[in-house]
Amino acid sequence: MPVPSPASTPWPRAIDARPFRIRPPHQSGPLMLAMVLAGLSAWPAPVAAQDDAIVIGASLPLSGPNGGVGQEALSVINAYFDSVNKAGGIGGRRLKLQALDDEFNAQKAVENATRLADGKAVALFNCWGTSNCAAMMPVITRVGLPMVAGISGAGPMREKPGRYAFNVRATTEAEITRMVQHLTTIGQTSVALVYQNDPFGKSGRYAAQAVFDKAQISPAAELSIERDGSNAEAVVESLKKLPGLGGVILVAAPPATVKLIPMARERRVSVQFYNLAAQANRKVAADLGPHTAGVVFTTLVPNPWRDGIPVVHDYQKLLATTDDKREFSYLGLEVYINARVLVDGLRKAGRTVQRDSLVTALETMGLRKYGPVTVDYAQGERKGSRYVGLTMIDRTGRFVE
Repeated sequence: MPVPSPASTPWPRAIDARPFRIRPPHQSGPLMLAMVLAGLSAWPAPVAAQDDAIVIGASLPLSGPNGGVGQEALSVINAYFDSVNKAGGIGGRRLKLQALDDEFNAQKAVENATRLADGKAVALFNCWGTSNCAAMMPVITRVGLPMVAGISGAGPMREKPGRYAFNVRATTEAEITRMVQHLTTIGQTSVALVYQNDPFGKSGRYAAQAVFDKAQISPAAELSIERDGSNAEAVVESLKKLPGLGGVILVAAPPATVKLIPMARERRVSVQFYNLAAQANRKVAADLGPHTAGVVFTTLVPNPWRDGIPVVHDYQKLLATTDDKREFSYLGLEVYINARVLVDGLRKAGRTVQRDSLVTALETMGLRKYGPVTVDYAQGERKGSRYVGLTMIDRTGRFVE
């Protein structure tokens, strides 16, 4: 169901519309008339009513196993759109978010995208997951609907974005490159790849193979793990048999991640596990329990607790205005930065923004910096940021860089 947007900005009190008599010039004078006209022109223009709103569509996992992260994203988006509206919107027009629940299901994501594309949406925002983003690509291409940002680092949105997909986060290949750089820096070249047995994991495997080729490293093993981690025991036994293993790159969602790593530790596989940024959250840290030592995550945004960075300070300030007072997180900061990119494009396009004019605005708005995250789109350029950091979990369950 569509998620209600923040309440409309109240209009000024109605002016008394009863007839009045204008005095002749010799009684009121031209000076008085000029003052009246000047006063009327200075009256502040209210933000436009809801039926004139700029509609932004989103298909998010608002329920199901990924409902928690989807709800966090929704909270950040609504808070930022609300702050934009309070500041006058886009040339006086409100932003209205129309968010639909896809339950992290690709077919439902397609249905949502089609519904939003057939409606008034000027853009789709923040698709979620490689499979879902990939499934939505034909829809946006067919109708010419820009899709700005996605929680996806691989797949068609990255490899063949076309005219309408605008990426913000770094690619999965860039994340794995950072992992391999770190491993080789500490002298480890015997690296195993464990990837999830689905389109997400297989796209990660493809990216990893490209990284290994560039680094002139042959993986010690390439092992697949089921999405629910049901074959984790067999994967662990395979890892134990690898002589001189120096590290494991894991491309998997939380269920498989939190099943594999504790089991590996219990069976004395003590090497470092490297995970994608999507797993760098407090729930994964909590579910790993006492087995967080030697678990490394990539990051695609700066440390969300470091308020000395202006974009982080702005994000923290925004969250302080929300009713649910959510904790800071890498994911929340990423969604906030994504929303900033979208709004910067909308502002350049202006109050008469349409789908095609938003594409042109994003292509021509030039280099934009959000801390270390930068975007600089152009015709045929949709890659987005190249920033990738690393973080680990300390003994208290906090992320440290």
